[in-house]
Amino acid sequence: MRKMCFWAWLALGVSAANGDDCVDTYDPAKDYFPHKAELQYAESFAIEYFDNYKVVTVHTPWPGAQEAVQYLLVQRGTPAPERYDGVQCITVPIQRLAVLSTTQLPHLELLDALENLVAVGDIEMVNSPGVTQRFAADKVAEIGHGAGVNLELVLELETDVVMTVASAQSQYNAHPVLQQAGVAVAINAEYTEPSLLGRTEWLKFTAAFFNAEALAEKRFADIVSQYQQYAALVQDVPTDQRPTVFGGSLWRDTWHVAGGKSYAAQLVAAAGGSYLWADDDSGGSLPLDFEAVYEKAHAADVWLTMRNEWHSLAEVQAADERYAAFAVFNSGRVYNANARLNAHGGNDYWESGLVEPHIVLADFIKILHPDRLPDHALKFYKKLD
Repeated sequence: MRKMCFWAWLALGVSAANGDDCVDTYDPAKDYFPHKAELQYAESFAIEYFDNYKVVTVHTPWPGAQEAVQYLLVQRGTPAPERYDGVQCITVPIQRLAVLSTTQLPHLELLDALENLVAVGDIEMVNSPGVTQRFAADKVAEIGHGAGVNLELVLELETDVVMTVASAQSQYNAHPVLQQAGVAVAINAEYTEPSLLGRTEWLKFTAAFFNAEALAEKRFADIVSQYQQYAALVQDVPTDQRPTVFGGSLWRDTWHVAGGKSYAAQLVAAAGGSYLWADDDSGGSLPLDFEAVYEKAHAADVWLTMRNEWHSLAEVQAADERYAAFAVFNSGRVYNANARLNAHGGNDYWESGLVEPHIVLADFIKILHPDRLPDHALKFYKKLD
């Protein structure tokens, strides 16, 4: 015998409303998940399929995490297995989802699941017209984020799942607060992936909660195909013709430079550039002082930065006079990933950019080798004049 998880029992009580999403007569010999996700680039999660349930494992829920987290996703109207005590049990497909990070919103649009969204963390950071329209129509609520999440409102919304992010600083996390109140939570850790395509493939993580693996596989395959087509345009660029590139900027007297194994470094290489810290083995960021960065990058060809508040070279120089000493400051090859900001400063790079790695790569190619993409208009980056 197998027992029903709590959410599965609830589902049986509302099966008429769920239509084809709920199983009327359970068949233990049937495979309820004929479409299965196959991961190609993502390293931080895995999905195991069984006849009527899936086990989703997030290997690295946040950088430095000592333990993985698991989710037991059980087909609505079928019994849950007994051997997963202590693992959060969620019936699928889910119908009411709240997300606390804008990076997760494009998943819903690609999966045709935007109508299932009932709450976001901070509407001011959202760029999606579809989400903002639903918020204006009172179909989406704002619930805050982190440990300050509006628990009372979450409970009123009767969410099936709240999707969040987490960090090693547990006092700032939302999931302990929510789980203590009995709210189902899924930690999306796409930001721990070392490659941009790996981050994009977390689309399949979200899809598992909607039983939308077939659509996710198709969408992701299309994205990868476009990414590879763009990358092929610059594969033949000789080493001595690859522009030298650096990134980052000072923040409180520390310059955080992307490591040589980071997705940013991989993007530069894929776009036909020579990243100045490519020989570093770090997948994260390197905290350096100004002098260390200047010594290595003062004569670099291109500076790719990401500061919402910089819209001109004058603003860059106003932030720190020393920036003007870099050769790129005089050549004018300074580019900032703030071309798509909403009225409140929400940056679409951290929203649609996560599911458009091919467009981000195209931006890089246009910056480094404009002749290879003469008709491409920068989307996420803009040149600072």
